[in-house]
Amino acid sequence: MYEKVNITENHFRALSLFTRGLGAEYYIREVQRLLGISPRTSQLILDDLEKKAVLESRTRGKIRTYGIRKSEAAKDYLVFAEQYKKITFLRGRPMIREVISKITPMIRGLGMVFGSYAKGVEKKGSDLDVFIAGDYDRRGVKKVSELYGIEISVKSYPMEIFKRDIRKDALIREVLSDHVVFSGAEEFVRTVLEDGQD
Repeated sequence: MYEKVNITENHFRALSLFTRGLGAEYYIREVQRLLGISPRTSQLILDDLEKKAVLESRTRGKIRTYGIRKSEAAKDYLVFAEQYKKITFLRGRPMIREVISKITPMIRGLGMVFGSYAKGVEKKGSDLDVFIAGDYDRRGVKKVSELYGIEISVKSYPMEIFKRDIRKDALIREVLSDHVVFSGAEEFVRTVLEDGQD
């Protein structure tokens, strides 16, 4: 018999905050402000995620902060959070959804949208910034770019460089702070948790 796991959209929204940067920590009022929810709801969600072994809290003075716990449960929940981010990002962006669906099979490794689209501040004519950790079909991506009339600006690192420089490379840190993973969410979460935190 499976145990029922109660998880709401606000759980995913809260978890999405913890996928920004490396070792992100938040306190209750920060989560409340960033998500536009009540302090009580914020506390209930954070406490629930701590009970599920996804987050861990520590008290500094009078402030209690929460961060990702290194656990299998955390990895599973963060993969869901990355999928949630992808679903909400593509909702209302049919052309970008098409572009992403066309280029995903061309990527061997991790694929992420970053820049203005990931931040939700894109304008008409904005480039679609894509970060790839691994390899990809350059000609294929260029054809998709021409077909849809959108400039796909790709930054690519070999996977071993991405893993090695995850803490110190300025571009990787920019990508980690605002990203939407569309290819390899599980590997991305594992890499960030294992290689990106002490």
